[in-house]
Amino acid sequence: MRRTLVIVILIAVALGLLFSCTFEVQETEYAIVLFFGDPVRILSTPGLGWKLPAPFETLVRIDKRLRILDSPEAEYLTLDKKNVLIDPFAAWEVEDPLKFLVTVVDRTTAEAQLEDIIRSEVGSALGSHELSVLLSTDETTVRVDEIVTLITERAAAKASEGYGIGVRAIRIKRLNFPEENRQAVFRRMEAERERIARQYRSEGEEEAEKVRAEADLAQARILAEAERRAQEIRGEADAEAARIYARAYSQDPEFYEFVKTLEAYESFIDSDATIVLPSNSRLLYLLKQPRLGGDGR
Repeated sequence: MRRTLVIVILIAVALGLLFSCTFEVQETEYAIVLFFGDPVRILSTPGLGWKLPAPFETLVRIDKRLRILDSPEAEYLTLDKKNVLIDPFAAWEVEDPLKFLVTVVDRTTAEAQLEDIIRSEVGSALGSHELSVLLSTDETTVRVDEIVTLITERAAAKASEGYGIGVRAIRIKRLNFPEENRQAVFRRMEAERERIARQYRSEGEEEAEKVRAEADLAQARILAEAERRAQEIRGEADAEAARIYARAYSQDPEFYEFVKTLEAYESFIDSDATIVLPSNSRLLYLLKQPRLGGDGR
């Protein structure tokens, strides 16, 4: 009986030692094995690991997933002495687990250090740029993306070198103005918009005048060309008519005179006309002729 109890106890101790010497590394973590508090191994590949039982060797797990740090809104001063409120956030992860363990130990301390770095870099970047690069009615002067990239690069370098933290991105969630400055900024923006609107209206009116002038010039050119062509056509028609008249006159002068006299009658004689002409007028020639088939009265 005693021998069986001893065997059970030995098996239990062996199992306890076995369990205390094995551990599992998850996909989402680093495992650091410490020998009397000093790191001796870093495991980042998922699977089963071995170590000496405590207190000889202990295990520290560090989460390696990407995390989001949502920094509180803070006030900064631009190069042209304008106060702005910036609300940034950062995406970060553990890059060097050993340095991270030695310098910051846990997530809370890491985010506190990272927040200080972000504040410092945002203040430095805004302090070397004027407000117009952040907010302006002229899109060509806005350089927010460039400034954010600069902040990310500088903060990433400091966090990696000092704490083993990898900063993947820093973005500005909101840009605002202190309440005491907001109305003045809005008024300046409205004035700037009005100035741009006046400029656009002036340029539009100038362009309209150019279009109208070009249209008038084109109209005058077209009318002049049409008039010239009409004169040519009339001249050609008059010349053709003169040739026809001359040919008709040469063939029968008396008939030509007869026809032209009749045309003249049509132009000034109607039922209400009263005509006073000298007796020797050529226009009375046909009127004084005897009627065909009549007595001449």
